[in-house]
Order: sequence, then C-alpha cells, then structure tokens
Amino acid sequence: MIIRGILDRSLSNQICIRGFARIKELARVSKANPEYQRELLEKQKGVVSNFLTEETYLFFPEVILSLKLRQDVTIKGVKKDATPIQLIEKGRNFNSNIDKIKVRSNIVKQENFDINETNEITVIEIDLDDAELEQLIKDNKHPLHRIDGNHRLTAAEEITSDRIGTMNIPFCIVLFEETFEEKFNPVTKKMEKTSDTSFEKFEKVVFYNINSKTVPLTLEQNLRVIINDEKHFNEEELKKIFGKSGVLVRKLYKQIGDINLLKGINHLLHNNFRGLSKSIFESLIGTMEDDKLVTEVKESLLTVNELYKGQEKLKGNNSEGLFTALLYYNVKDKPKYNFFKEWVIKHHIFEIKEARYQTLIDIFDKVSDQTVKVFVAMPYFCMEEVETYNQAYQRVINKIKAENDQIKISLFDIMQHKGDSYNINNKMIEQINDSNIFIADITDRNVNVAFELGYAKNDSNKSVIMIKRESDGTRTPFDYEQDMCHKYKENAIHTLEDIVFDNVKDILLKRGFTFNNGLNV
Repeated sequence: MIIRGILDRSLSNQICIRGFARIKELARVSKANPEYQRELLEKQKGVVSNFLTEETYLFFPEVILSLKLRQDVTIKGVKKDATPIQLIEKGRNFNSNIDKIKVRSNIVKQENFDINETNEITVIEIDLDDAELEQLIKDNKHPLHRIDGNHRLTAAEEITSDRIGTMNIPFCIVLFEETFEEKFNPVTKKMEKTSDTSFEKFEKVVFYNINSKTVPLTLEQNLRVIINDEKHFNEEELKKIFGKSGVLVRKLYKQIGDINLLKGINHLLHNNFRGLSKSIFESLIGTMEDDKLVTEVKESLLTVNELYKGQEKLKGNNSEGLFTALLYYNVKDKPKYNFFKEWVIKHHIFEIKEARYQTLIDIFDKVSDQTVKVFVAMPYFCMEEVETYNQAYQRVINKIKAENDQIKISLFDIMQHKGDSYNINNKMIEQINDSNIFIADITDRNVNVAFELGYAKNDSNKSVIMIKRESDGTRTPFDYEQDMCHKYKENAIHTLEDIVFDNVKDILLKRGFTFNNGLNV
C-alpha cells in the first residue's frame, strides 16, 4: 500500500504529511490509542454514518494520524549521520530496518515562488509492505494511530456501500521517530539497547492541543447558520439536513418573532432557542399535524413563560432539561403538565442543576402512572350494608376520576376476603401496606378497626381519614382524640360520599394532582 502526500512543518515545528486517501483504507490501517482516546459514542458514530451515506453537501476536515519511523542503529552497518526525518526532509529515502516501512522523498522544484516564499515541495510516498501490513492489522498493531477523527473513520469502516468505498478524505500524518541505540545503564553498569519514547509524550500533547485549544461552535450557532438562511436552504433541503424538525424550528422562529419579549424564559432561549425547539419537535413529531404542532409549541412557550415569571422558585432557573420537560408536557398532555408542574415545585425538582430532559420525563411518567390505592377499615354491620358502603366509596372514586382522568385511583373492596383466617389477615395487612390513603370508620369503637388504624398510622407516608356515624355516642379512642374525625349520617349515605370525596381530593391536591373544575389550591 502506498500513501502519498506533501511534507512540511506545521507552525514551523511539527513535521507532517498532508494529502488525500480512501477513507476506508485509512480506517483499515489505523486504530485509536486507548491511552488517550475517549470511548466511541454510538450516537455520534450514527450521526457520522448517516452523514456519509445521506448528506448532499459532503465535507469533512482532515483526519489526523500519527506514524512512527523506527530505526535500530545498533545493527552493524547502519549509518548514524541523519535521523529518519532528517533524511526525508533532504529528499532522501528512508527504509526501516525494524518493520519494513519505506518512505520515499522527492523534492520537486517549481518555476515560481509561492506564498511560503519557496519554489519547492517535498512529495512523500509511504510504502507499507502488504504482507507485513496484514500481519500488523491481524495482531492489532496498526501502523497508524488516530489522533483526531476516530468517529469518522470507525463509521466509514462499518459502512458497506460502494459510495464510501471510493470516497477520499483529507489526512494529516504527524511523523515521530523511535530510534533504538545502546546506552550505558548506571544501575546495571552495562550497555543496553534502549529507545527514545518521547514520541509517546508528544503524540498525547498533540491530541490535547487539538481538543483543548479551540472553542467549538455551540449547537445554536451551527443551527442558525442554515435554519435562518431561507435564500439558500428551502424546506426540502432543510429537511434533508436536519429532518422534519429543522423545518418546524424555522416555522416556529418566524411565528415567535422576538424571543426577547419572553422575559420569563429569555435567559434559557437567548443562546439555545433552535436547539431546544429542535429537541421538542423531535420528541413530538407524529403526535399531531405539523402546523398544529408548531402552534401548540408556540402557545406552550407563552404558557411556560408566564409560569417562570410568576413562580418565584422558577425565576432565573437555568435548567434546560426542566424547561424542555415543562414544554413537552404542556404540548402533549395539559392535565399531566399541571400535575408535573406541581410535582416539580412540591418535590424541589427545580433545585437539580443537571436535570436531563428525557430523564425527568421517564421518572415522572413512572410517578404519574402509579395508582393511588384506597383502603377502608370499618365495622361489619351486615352484608347488605357492607355492599352499600362499597358502592358509595366506588362512586367517590369514579367522581375523582371524572374530575381528572390522569389520576389513577382504585379502591380495595371492603370485606371481600375469602379463605382461612390466617390468609385473610395476611391479605388485609398486605393491602394496608400497599395503600396510599387509609380510611377508618371508627363507629362503635370497633376493636379490629382500632388495630388496623394503629397499624396504618405507623406509616408516615400514608394519608389517614377518620370518620364515624353521627348517631354513634361512643367516645373517640384516647389515642386519636386530637385527630380530626368527620361525622356522616348513616341514613343519608351521600353525606359519607361528600366527606370522603372532599378529603381524598384535598389529599390528592397536596400530593400535586390537579382537578378540572377550577377549584385547585
């Protein structure tokens, strides 16, 4: 294999070869050095793959590789008058006596002087012995190391299309030397063969400088260049580059106009309007017709803006993840948005500095999908009355659901256990443990109810409601005299339903749920 390029010193210091070569071939003969290269990001590799196979405006900056020119000067007859790099800079050839790499150098004179005030260029040919190369690759000892461009080369390596097979890419090969010579070891008091490994240090410094001395453009700056340019990029081209989300971002931007007017969220949008909008559209495309989606996102921006202006705990909050999640729910599911909003405030989610948008959604979806379970402990009056109470409590549950269909709430049927006493008691304890709201009817100071109530009150996360019949003349147990106990008329079962509904609703409101009748507090 022959790789051809032009030799020169970058910044008058580091010697390197620049040229063009097939991207798949460069990928085949090179590997990343795990000592300093980060692990491959699958998402980024996918982006590059899609770019190489689908993009119309194909261009990449050069990949940067390194190559060691190795020489053993301890071998008899080897000249020591010049190093490998000195040889090729003078237009002379270098043949490694270690790994069969050959470098041919040819200084070509031109008629005119160029911008560098020279009329010479040094053309280099790196000749890699094919059999030796295949063995090196097989042994994972690829001759070239990847300093910059690992994702590009890996993506190209895995793509099988003919288009990629003939695609050239610019490269820069930074040259290093590794020379083996005999030196005196003061510890062993002997002459020993050693090599200068300073190239390893320099290679890492080059990697560091490439990745630390430049400030990359932000996503917003990159998006603005193309999305705002309607003259050169119509909707069809925008869609090819960014997908449908890019087209929708442009439409939204035109509808919003001056984002500085959104005072509550301007600090979030000022440098990331297009990036955040693109994330939202990518999550919501397909949930409704495109133009309606743009309008919904616009209206939701206005709603969330008012929230940030009016809610002290959100003013100036810089979490893009939280903002995006609020926007997402307001577009997709407004009742759930209200629940999410209250959940964020109640549980201080706004204090999380690095809250990721998708993580917040995943967590809250699990929270909101949980069922609020209601357990009722009451005396056994008779089977007919128990059934009447079951129906009354179920009507309360249905009324709660009617006011907010986002609330998942269920009732453990009262006294419907079957089986031996041991299993019934175990089942009852399991249901009390599993319940979120515990209702105790303490009419007639029933011993079983008192036991279940005492057990339930040991759980600080459980909400407890105490009720009793208005006709009950017994005194409330001493342990619970200071607790609120609501009275209902046993001959007017709707009074029981009203009391239970109001108290369950109040508990749900305090837990962050909202209701559709405008009576939220």
